[in-house]
Amino acid sequence: MNEQQQKHQRTKRVLKIVGAVVAVGGLALAVTGLADFFSSFGSGDPPKLFWCAFVGFPMLAIGVALLLFGFRKEIARYVKNEATPIFNEAAREIRPGVSDMASAARQGFAEGVPCPRCGAANDRDAKFCKECGAPLRRVCPACGNEVSADAKFCDGCGKPL
Repeated sequence: MNEQQQKHQRTKRVLKIVGAVVAVGGLALAVTGLADFFSSFGSGDPPKLFWCAFVGFPMLAIGVALLLFGFRKEIARYVKNEATPIFNEAAREIRPGVSDMASAARQGFAEGVPCPRCGAANDRDAKFCKECGAPLRRVCPACGNEVSADAKFCDGCGKPL
């Protein structure tokens, strides 16, 4: 372990120790303040140690935050180990659907261009349908760009066809 890693480990150890001490102290103060508050209800005397709760709750929060920083790696590892099986299970469940979609896309590319009139599959470079003879491409009158037969607007200039 190099010097930087050792320093990091020391910092994590300090965060864990200080966090635990501050959290336990804050919990003790909070419990003391709340106990004094609730015990004063029957006696009619005002609570004398209620201020402990005002100090204890923020200390408890700070201690827990320090502990979370100190145990961050362990928490992340736990979350990863909990989430990975769920992710893998979801991947196994959607794999057939993704495979079907991919094969449909491959099949669509392999079939070629569908005829807008009869729906027959034609080669990508065909200009007319091999089944009905309908044109598969047309030329834009505004710019001369070749567009598909079922296009409503030109790809090149955007004018209506």
